[in-house]
This record gives sequence, structure tokens and C-alpha cells, in this order.
Amino acid sequence: MKIALTLALAGFFSAPLYADDTPARFLSEHYQPAPGGEQGAPQWQKADTPGFVYRLCLDKPLDAQQRILVMCGEGDNDHSAGADSGYFDIWYLNGDKAVSLTGEQGAGRYGQSGDVQAVRMGDRWGVVTQSGYSLQGFTQAFERYYVRLGDSIVSVATVTTYSDNLGYCEPAQDCKQDELNVNVKFGVMQPGKLLPDMKLTTKGRLEGETINKSWSLPFDEKTQRYAIPEKLNIRY
Repeated sequence: MKIALTLALAGFFSAPLYADDTPARFLSEHYQPAPGGEQGAPQWQKADTPGFVYRLCLDKPLDAQQRILVMCGEGDNDHSAGADSGYFDIWYLNGDKAVSLTGEQGAGRYGQSGDVQAVRMGDRWGVVTQSGYSLQGFTQAFERYYVRLGDSIVSVATVTTYSDNLGYCEPAQDCKQDELNVNVKFGVMQPGKLLPDMKLTTKGRLEGETINKSWSLPFDEKTQRYAIPEKLNIRY
């Protein structure tokens, strides 16, 4: 399996998304149009990083007043950011007020931050960023989960959702192969809890051994994190 970091929101700007102009008004306050954008897919820059290009990759209305906007970094004007990945800017809007978490780095390569989706987490809406890399025989994909808690946007979990070392660890070699998929879901909201349990299901091979196991992870309100099992935090 190889990662295809597809831009699931391609064609996002082909038609007006909503009747109101909230995204356009907000973007004009914090970003400026970047030159050279493709027709139908506007690109943006920020005053403090004028050479770096962003695209609006998520616009999720939550109700009449609230919505989530996420900007995904696409590298510099020439898309030549080298081996560094791009950045995500996450905004929760409530009328004219905004809570933001900007400059969150993806795990991709050559400027692109990756993709992003809204995710239901109990009675809250969160954001999951998706990025990855394939380099020198190793391939990994990552999901990072964010949610607004009070006046902050909190990074509550980082999950390595796919790992393999197949390009490096040939069968003839004396090494242990990985080819592991991890699926993430959220359980039913329980009374008195801030967030629901995170459900992880793993299938494949890890260090040469077959694995098919599930975990139910409670949210730790003190650390504001889900404690991902250490064996799943594969590092190459």
C-alpha cells in the first residue's frame, strides 16, 4: 500500500458554497490573495509570511453563527519548500469572534501540508489533519486531531494510521517487516465526559508479527490528550 495524499476537496471553489460571504470577509482580514493562483482555486498569503501560499481546504458551517475554516499550506510561490512540510491554520469562528491555532506543521514533504476534514467528536466538531511521506523505503501516514475546548484549540491526539518499511526491509534481509493500518473512530458520548473515547483498530504486521487488536482510549482532561499506545507510535 502506498499513500495517495489526494486533495479530496478538488474543485472546492467551482461554485459558491454558501449564500453568506463569511469566508471571504474573514480571509480578507487575515490573508491576502496570492499571485499566480489557478483559475477557480484561489491562493492566499499572510502578511507575516508573504512568500508562503495557502489554500482554503475546509469550510464547515456548524450553525447560523459558527463555522470552522482551515487553511492548508502549499509551499512557497514556486512550490519549492524543499523537504519541509507545509502548515495548517485552524480557525473556529463565532460571529465576529475567532479562536485560532496557526502554524501547525504537517508531516508531508516538499511544501504540502496534507488534507483536512471535520470530524464529529461526541457533541463537538473537531478537525483531523492528514499527512504523510514515503522516503528511502519507509512510508507513513498521520492523523492529528484538534478540537476547541473553551478559548483554545487543543491538539488532542496524533495517530500513525499507516506504516510500512517494505522498501527497506526486503524478505531476504534479516529484519522485521511492518505493514500496519490503524483505523480511528469515536465512541458514544458519556455523561460527565468532555470528549468521547477514541476507538483504535489495528490490522496488519508489526515487527514481523501479525496484529489484529482494538483499543478504547479515554480522554485525559488533565493532559488534554488521548494516550496512544506506545507500540503504535512507530518511528523510522
